Amino acid sequence: MKQYMRHVAFFFFLTVLALRPQAGLAEELTLQGRVVDAETGQPLPYVNILVNDTVRTLTNIDGEFKLQADEEARLTFSFIGYDKRKLLPKKLPEVIKLKPYATLMQEVMVSPMTQKELIGRIIDSLKTDYQEGKQWTRKYFFRALMEENTVSFVAEAFMTAHPVVNVRSAEVTSGLLGYDKSSGKEQMNINSSNIHRLIELAPKTYATTFWKPVVKPLSALPTWEGFYKTKVETIRGEEGKDLYRITFSWRKSLLPMDYKRAHITGTAFVDAETCHLLRFDGAANNCKVRMGILSVPINIDFHLEYDYSRGVASVSNLAIHGSNDFLSYRVLLFALEGDKLDGDGTKASGPNIVTALKQAGYDESEWSKYDIIKRTRQEEERVFGNVP
Repeated sequence: MKQYMRHVAFFFFLTVLALRPQAGLAEELTLQGRVVDAETGQPLPYVNILVNDTVRTLTNIDGEFKLQADEEARLTFSFIGYDKRKLLPKKLPEVIKLKPYATLMQEVMVSPMTQKELIGRIIDSLKTDYQEGKQWTRKYFFRALMEENTVSFVAEAFMTAHPVVNVRSAEVTSGLLGYDKSSGKEQMNINSSNIHRLIELAPKTYATTFWKPVVKPLSALPTWEGFYKTKVETIRGEEGKDLYRITFSWRKSLLPMDYKRAHITGTAFVDAETCHLLRFDGAANNCKVRMGILSVPINIDFHLEYDYSRGVASVSNLAIHGSNDFLSYRVLLFALEGDKLDGDGTKASGPNIVTALKQAGYDESEWSKYDIIKRTRQEEERVFGNVP
């Protein structure tokens, strides 16, 4: 059967190439491939793929993508800290290589600001953005893959949420759940799962009780000075654009009780001209996850990007990976539409993602409307069972 399907797919591909579109009508193509770091060859996850200057999808955790595009479309592959690549659909290579920005030598770095002034400007900018856009909403695609021992599930949903500085008050509008059919069990024991609360994570947060106790590097200047050691570098792309790459590490000289506090460390990528925070790659340290009556440590890594389509820091995508000896999960959030001014705000989807998904129901048209992020083979199996 698999061999037959391959022949069918190959025959169809040849047929498409043989057809000539009518004059004035552009041909719709299905495009797929992989994006990698040009220097290391490693896959680049969460690369923005723009079609005619509009973000249409991201690469998945394996650097893979799939989307529909007009043969005359302009494709741009964009990842903060890397040079963009612009390609035509019919000249799209199977592997797209992006070149990272170069680090400028210390002796040629010129900045009118001290580290304290720079961090202060970033914090003030985020505070101003929140005050201006805290009532705005945005539509997102959400995916979570959770594995516990031999059992796993995947949840996918469309939701609306407040997006400025950090995501909050998410409301599911349509969703589905898929379980591992090969485990011999119908489903995981996830009736009380609050995994969707992870999307509120950011280096500075507002209006979230879930992450409030965690020390964050961009919370306030006293917090930054007291808990973090900071390194600032300038990196530059081929087009001459400069970014500040700021690394926040936890001070080892802290008192034992402070050193063990839950906290966020990581690297911020900041526009050197505007001091806008563009990207943050970080880790939530000393965190725990509750499994039944047990509370066990867990490692949490995350990647967060902002866009400024309305002039303020709005979360455009967020990816989170967490694991310990008992459990692992991946969460992905991707903005599908721009910000909307919404005076009424949104309602929280509640503490239980399973209940929220069941109440929202499944609308198949949502999945066909967008180029959602390509599922990995593992995720595809969880949604549909065994796949060829």
